[in-house]
Amino acid sequence: MAKELMGYQGLASAFRNKVESGAWQIAEAIPSEASLAKEYGVAVGTIRQAIAQLADDGVLVKRHGKSTVVSSGLDGQSMLRFFRYQLDGQEQLSPQAKVLDLKEGALDKEMARLTGWSCKSLLKIHRLRMIDGKPLLYETIYLPLPKFKKLASYKPKDFEDLFYPMYAKTCGVAVIKAKDQVRFELMKKPDAKALAMKEGHPAVRVNRIAFDLTGKPVEFRSSVGDAMAFQYSAEVN
Repeated sequence: MAKELMGYQGLASAFRNKVESGAWQIAEAIPSEASLAKEYGVAVGTIRQAIAQLADDGVLVKRHGKSTVVSSGLDGQSMLRFFRYQLDGQEQLSPQAKVLDLKEGALDKEMARLTGWSCKSLLKIHRLRMIDGKPLLYETIYLPLPKFKKLASYKPKDFEDLFYPMYAKTCGVAVIKAKDQVRFELMKKPDAKALAMKEGHPAVRVNRIAFDLTGKPVEFRSSVGDAMAFQYSAEVN
C-alpha cells in the first residue's frame, strides 16, 4: 500500500515537472493513461491516481469521456464574487473592462515583500470594470517582467476583458489559484476620481496574489469598489 502510494506521488511530481518544463503545454492534451502506464512501467490505476492528484491541485483538467488536458487556469471572473452588480432589477451582470494606462517601472521593496519577486522591473496596469458605462471597480495590476513582456507592447485597446485567459494565450502563464485579502477603508482621491465617487466614501479593497501552475506568484492586483455594493457569502458544514 505504501509502495503504491509513493508510486503515484512520484508520478505526480514527474508529471508536474513536464508541465513546468513546457513538455506538456497549457490547454493541450497529455498522453493517454495507457501510454503513460507503458512508459513508466506501472499500472493504469497508479497513473489515474497521479492524474487525480494534479487535477485536485488545479494543474490538470479531467474531461469526462475525453482526454486530460493541462489547465489553462481561472477565467478571471472570481474577483466579482465580492460585489453585487445589478441594473434596474435585472439579474447580476458581468462587467466590461477598460484599460486606462500601462507603464513599466522598477520593483520596489514593498512589492518584493508581498510577492517574493526578484525581478528588476514590473508592468503596472490601471483598468476599470464597468456596466453600461458606469465604473464599478478600479484596479491596479502588477506583472513581473520579462515574464509578461509581450503585454508591455500592448496598447490599452488591445487588452481583453478577462486577463487570466489572456495571460495563458499570450504569455503562456496559467493562473490556477489566487489568494484574496479584503479590507474596508475610506475612498482615496485617485480611486474616487476613477470611480466617479466622493473622496472618503466607504470603500472595500481586495488585494489578490495569483499563482501559476508551478505555485509561484505571477500577479498582484489591488481592486477598489463601493463598500455599499460589497457582499460575502459562505457555506459552513
